[in-house]
Amino acid sequence: MRTFNVVEPYKRESFIEFLTDFLPEDFECEQEELFLTFTNIDKGYKLGISKSLDLNVFEFSTISCGDPRVTLTKEVVSFMKKYTSYSNALVIFYSDDSQNWRLSLITTDYEKENGKIVRRYSNPKRYSFLLGNECKEHTPKTMLFKKGGIKERSESGKKLNPLEDLQSRFAVETVTKEFYKEIFAWYEWACSLAKYPQGKGREVSLVQDNNAVNLIRLITRLMFVWFIKQKDLIPSWIFDITELQNVLTDFVPDSLESGNYYNAVLQNLFFATLNQKIENRSFAERSGEHSSKYGIKICYRDDNRHSFFTCEKNDIIERFKSVPFLNGGLFECLDTLGERENGSDVQYYKDGFSREGSRRAFLPNALFWQKEKDGHEGLIHILNRYNFTVEESSPTDIQVALDPELLGKVFENLLGTYNPETKETARKSSGSFYTPREIVDFMVDESLQNYLQTNIPEITEEEIRTLFNDDETEVNITDNKKIKTALMNVKIFDPACGSGAFPGGMLKRLIHLIKKTDTDFYKTKSDVYNLKLHIIENCIFGSDIQPIAVQIAKLRFFITLICEQEKSNDIHDNYGIKPLPNLETQFVAADTLI
Repeated sequence: MRTFNVVEPYKRESFIEFLTDFLPEDFECEQEELFLTFTNIDKGYKLGISKSLDLNVFEFSTISCGDPRVTLTKEVVSFMKKYTSYSNALVIFYSDDSQNWRLSLITTDYEKENGKIVRRYSNPKRYSFLLGNECKEHTPKTMLFKKGGIKERSESGKKLNPLEDLQSRFAVETVTKEFYKEIFAWYEWACSLAKYPQGKGREVSLVQDNNAVNLIRLITRLMFVWFIKQKDLIPSWIFDITELQNVLTDFVPDSLESGNYYNAVLQNLFFATLNQKIENRSFAERSGEHSSKYGIKICYRDDNRHSFFTCEKNDIIERFKSVPFLNGGLFECLDTLGERENGSDVQYYKDGFSREGSRRAFLPNALFWQKEKDGHEGLIHILNRYNFTVEESSPTDIQVALDPELLGKVFENLLGTYNPETKETARKSSGSFYTPREIVDFMVDESLQNYLQTNIPEITEEEIRTLFNDDETEVNITDNKKIKTALMNVKIFDPACGSGAFPGGMLKRLIHLIKKTDTDFYKTKSDVYNLKLHIIENCIFGSDIQPIAVQIAKLRFFITLICEQEKSNDIHDNYGIKPLPNLETQFVAADTLI
């Protein structure tokens, strides 16, 4: 099967060669220039058709690399309605300003009229791969190349629906399941190797008793870092093995005996960088017999006897300097100072962020950096294989990448293996309680429609339908201001929020509806950020019996706030990034029934 290089800029010739092998035998290559009058599309070509797939193949050059995804989809569907007789389209979107491009499958629904199937081009959906310079090869190669061409018959000769096969190649659920399978295998491996401190003062031992919840918390923190890395908020050296060997003393990536990567890099990143203002970052130093910053867990830690680092401590602070202060509670160290004993403060250890090896968490370097060996692979290698995006997909625009909703799916599965009452891990089970996006969207719309009809009885059903119709960008309602006020002041409580699927869906829908009621505002990222912050801090609340689930729910809101911010070069303004809000009163760990 002929392929193309997914990490190179778009080349029409290579793509058409791929289509000849990828699509069914009835694919006809028909290169024809299209004459368009669109806002975001500069020029277009028809590349071919496939009757068995009811499919056109198009190539569109977009005016900018910003790629307004929803608008582009609407423009293509409007073109299909006017000028084509096929209900689906395989579309290339590229820009001369970018080395990245998208391969999208756009599908529309059939409808019946007088018992006959007719094309209405309703419910358009766009499924996309981001390809080119920023693409990770693993997912597109697996979905598009390794599975071979679109099949009309199975190996046993049974007739198949080729469109279903094509749609399966763009199914983000397949990618998410594969990713979760790899994360769960890593989680079980880590549970057998990691050790966290338990105890107080000098009476501390390294144990595996709490590995289940500790490792879920670690994955939560690291995946948040991985998402914000897409916004260029994390320096590259932290995940570069060559640079790490220049920074860390005796760094052996696949070691099962040494854990200096976690202690020197990740713990200092979590607790002393992301959780501390840039101008206040410093090391905890020993002053005489005791540290002058004993118990202050927002200072960098180095080993008391043999330094983790090959360079001076000021150089380490400088290396972390490009990371903004985020706050938010996610990176708060759980080691705490307790009541005084014999006139001294006593340290209680959980995270194990210490200069003393006997009180430090131990996670061997192999857990992060081991190349696949004996069925185990380091977490950094797993994360590096996948495409991540900080923008959550919508029901009508799905990127075949791992988005923040993935956190919910992965962690609901991981939480399903952990029993908070018995503190045991059901290692052979991965029970999932995640609510699918379609059901969440239905619940959100039903809740908000009832809320509006109850609080604004004069609103008509037609106005409600217009407001909630995703195809309508503007609404014609008697009093938009009253609708907006009601939405801005709604109070929503999820008594079993889990990892935040329903609250997250509610936030997204409220943003969409409020923007429709006030089309003159919310034009900039700053406007949208302030609107999101208002809704998160004043409108949405949740509780769950599992503290780690609540932490993950808050994490999803942190990511959605980061999405609306652009990094600047002004270090005195925290690089233009506003610290994350404290959501301790919005999402609480509690037994709702009690």
